[in-house]
Amino acid sequence: MARAKGTFILIATLGMLAFAPAARADDSESWATARARSLVEQGQSNRASGHVDIALERFREAIVMDGSYGPAYLALASLREATGDAEEADRVLALGLDRIPEFSEGLEARGDLLSRAGRNGEATTTLLAALAIAPDDVTLLGKILVVAPRAGQLPVALAAARRLRALAHARGDAAAEREAALTATALATLLGEVDPVVAGTSRGERSRKALAAFASGRARAVPPPRRL
Repeated sequence: MARAKGTFILIATLGMLAFAPAARADDSESWATARARSLVEQGQSNRASGHVDIALERFREAIVMDGSYGPAYLALASLREATGDAEEADRVLALGLDRIPEFSEGLEARGDLLSRAGRNGEATTTLLAALAIAPDDVTLLGKILVVAPRAGQLPVALAAARRLRALAHARGDAAAEREAALTATALATLLGEVDPVVAGTSRGERSRKALAAFASGRARAVPPPRRL
C-alpha cells in the first residue's frame, strides 16, 4: 500500500473492498496500528493452534509496535490468565489503562478478571468505571447486575436493573424491558426501606441522588485500583 505523511498509509475505500479484501475501511489507521493488528491476528491464530509461546511473543510485539492498540493488551492479558498467571494478566491490563485514554474495554476485561478471582467489590467498582465511559452499554450493565449482589451492593444492582429497563423501553424491546422490570422489582423488595430511591429518607438522600443519576446514565465512577 502506498504511504503518505511518514507513518500513515493509504488504504482502500469501501468501494474497493470487494477487490481488496485485506484492506481496511479506516483510512486514518497508521502503519504501526496496521502492523499491530496483523501481529494480534497472527497471535490469535498461533494460540488457536496451540503455539502459546509464539502467541505471547506476537502479542508483546504488537504492544511494542503500537502502545495505543487496545486489542493487543486484551489478547495478551487473556492468554496470560489462561496460562494461570492472573497477576501478570492484571499488570498487562494496568499498562493498557495507563496508556490508552477511555479504555472501557480494558476496564471491562479487568472487571471480569477480578470477578473470576472472587474480588466482587473491586470488580463492581471497575465495571462502574467502564460504565462511566459507555453509560448505555447493555453488556456492562448486565455484568454489574450479576456481580454487584455478590459484593453485597444491592442498591447498585437495582440501579443497573432500572437503567436496563429504561434502555429496553427506549429501543422498544418489550421482552427485555419486562425482564429488567421483574429484576428491579425483586431487588427493590429485597432492599425494602433500605432502598434510598424508594425510602427517600434524609439519611439516604445522597445515596438516592447517586442511584438516580446512575439509573439515568449520568453516573461517574472512580477508577479502580490496578493490582490483584
